[in-house]
Amino acid sequence: MWNKIIPCLLLIVFAWSEVTKAQDIQSFSSSYKEAADVKTGELNFRFESLGFFWNNEFKGNLVSGYTLTGAMLRPKLTYSPFEGLYLEAGAHVIKYNGKDQFSNAIPWFTARYRFTDQFSVVTGNLDQNDQHGLPEQLWEPERIYTDKPESGLQFLYSGEKLHAQTWVSWEQFIQKNDPYQEHFTFGLTGNYQAFQNSELTIKLPVSVLFYHHGGEININPTGDRPAVQTHANFLAGWEMAMNVGERVKTIDLNGYWLGYDAITKESNTLPFDKGHAFLIETSAQTKNSRISVSYWNAFQFMAPKGRFLFQSGSDEFPSFIQPDRSMLSGKYFWQKNIAKGARVAFQVDSNMDLNTRDLSYSYGFFLLLNEDFLLKRFKDQM
Repeated sequence: MWNKIIPCLLLIVFAWSEVTKAQDIQSFSSSYKEAADVKTGELNFRFESLGFFWNNEFKGNLVSGYTLTGAMLRPKLTYSPFEGLYLEAGAHVIKYNGKDQFSNAIPWFTARYRFTDQFSVVTGNLDQNDQHGLPEQLWEPERIYTDKPESGLQFLYSGEKLHAQTWVSWEQFIQKNDPYQEHFTFGLTGNYQAFQNSELTIKLPVSVLFYHHGGEININPTGDRPAVQTHANFLAGWEMAMNVGERVKTIDLNGYWLGYDAITKESNTLPFDKGHAFLIETSAQTKNSRISVSYWNAFQFMAPKGRFLFQSGSDEFPSFIQPDRSMLSGKYFWQKNIAKGARVAFQVDSNMDLNTRDLSYSYGFFLLLNEDFLLKRFKDQM
């Protein structure tokens, strides 16, 4: 099977290699406006949308297959009253095809202030571009069109060699005597450029994630406070990119160590208290496509926000566990710019469980439209 699939994917890569730059679905679906694109004194109507069709055909007992099809819509007003401050107000809506009601229809508000060209703060809805730089094993890419957008507080730094951010996303707010827990996620990610010349770039990524369910002022209907849950994930590794030539731009070789720890072991509801994993990935990047092959090896690894396919516990059957995981994955991603702010993409994934020989695969098509319409231009207030 692989002898037939791999040559076909390579043929597709080179057939489409002359259009534009491409990386992955995380970069493709990033919509938060970059600071360099904000013009002071402009009031705009900004419309963001992501149409998606994504089908998962999963084998085994860890997670069932399913299809996601619909659109994410974000109509909003944007304004920069003076240099460094950027405001957005509007709505975030998910509309699934075949479902009459809207999902995750909530207000949208974000404010970003740049202290310097390198350092900024975001409050309200957060900058989720590139999924905070996290791999799918820690952060499920589908969350952009299944979950509510993240909101809370975020600090971002982008220097010559170091790119880093820290954030807290408040997912469930509580008031006194509420019958449910508060939920929030804290993250810290960094990527340090250790070496660079005309042929080779080496970066050292580090990530820390904490997921917390708790609270001190809430109760449940029986009067007892629900058990506190705190889980953590860690990542450290290297990312090496080699410049190659014209058609194939770069070849990457990345390696990561990932860890899991249940901080509140006495009240842990996940099947394991501690685990770890290793990920080795190599990829080839052309002008508009990326093909990658990776090996995943995990022992008792869990990630509350990660893709279930890579974990040691089951989303389908809570009592089913697979402590030792060994998987070989192949991915192909292609995108094309249609016009400014408009592009299409196609992705296909295949994942072979080397222990059970189960072959799972996914494929999808995406259409992204982001457009600004100038309503009024004001004079700079400062």
